[in-house]
Amino acid sequence: MFRSILVPVDYSEHSKASVRYAAELAKNVGATLHVVHVWDRPTYASDAVLVRRPGEDHCSLADLIQRNAENDMKDFLATLELGDVKLTHELLSGDPTAKLVEELKKGGYDLVVLGTHGRTGLMHLLMGSVAEKLVRLSPVPVLTVPPSARGAE
Repeated sequence: MFRSILVPVDYSEHSKASVRYAAELAKNVGATLHVVHVWDRPTYASDAVLVRRPGEDHCSLADLIQRNAENDMKDFLATLELGDVKLTHELLSGDPTAKLVEELKKGGYDLVVLGTHGRTGLMHLLMGSVAEKLVRLSPVPVLTVPPSARGAE
């Protein structure tokens, strides 16, 4: 039924719990987890802006942001103890919802599992949430994991 499960993460504790939830599901059905993080390049991070860390060569601010995102992904995955689950990971750049929908439309995924963040007030009114948008736009089923389910591990 499910062969490949996409799990978007933002490196939060909620994301860790959602990956663990998806991993249990994947183990039960023999699916592969594909963990993905979408980082949105700030408009001020052009390739013309160069930075230099001590002991390193100059690089563009955008390259530094991407390098940090890669390090964050490695650190995030290192904190998870998932047992015998097949896992791949990827970094994407752009608007999170748009990039995730684009990735899903490429095919190859049977399910999306992600946590809800419970955004409220003005930010919710103005932006909504990635989870809500994916529920509406995803070409495959979306399983949202609310905070209460994440705490019941």
